[in-house]
Amino acid sequence: MTLPLDRAAFRYTMGHFATGVTVMTTTAGDRMHGMTVSAFASVSLDPLLVLVSVEKSTVMHELLVQSGTFAINILGKRSESTARFFADNVRLAAPEFREGGYRLGITGSPILSEAAGYLEATVHGSQEAGDHTIFVGRVVALEIVTEEEPLIYYRSGYRSLD
Repeated sequence: MTLPLDRAAFRYTMGHFATGVTVMTTTAGDRMHGMTVSAFASVSLDPLLVLVSVEKSTVMHELLVQSGTFAINILGKRSESTARFFADNVRLAAPEFREGGYRLGITGSPILSEAAGYLEATVHGSQEAGDHTIFVGRVVALEIVTEEEPLIYYRSGYRSLD
């Protein structure tokens, strides 16, 4: 089926590509912030580099430019409510992190207690890309916490491998 080259067709087509679900976090000054992200990928093994695409109009973009550091919290299949929380802008009206639900990593970025794994990075470079910026991060710490199966986003919904 051939589709027109417009936003709706693009979103529909990209919805057919399954992605893992992460929560990107950063701290700038005294502000901790998190945002659900699926546009995340590995780039290089030498050096260890990852990329994440962040919409320019978001709070995350502003704070990431300030801090120069971030964490990617990899969500397991039982973390759908966390993914939904960090995807909903209503969360911005109150503190986003609850005591006991996170710890600060070596970059000062929040590491979620329920994350199946995480990595922390410093911004290595960036590239403007339309209404987003692609940030390349140099990995400075990582850990797999559990072997829980991943949370997946596919066709506008959360799924698991089951």
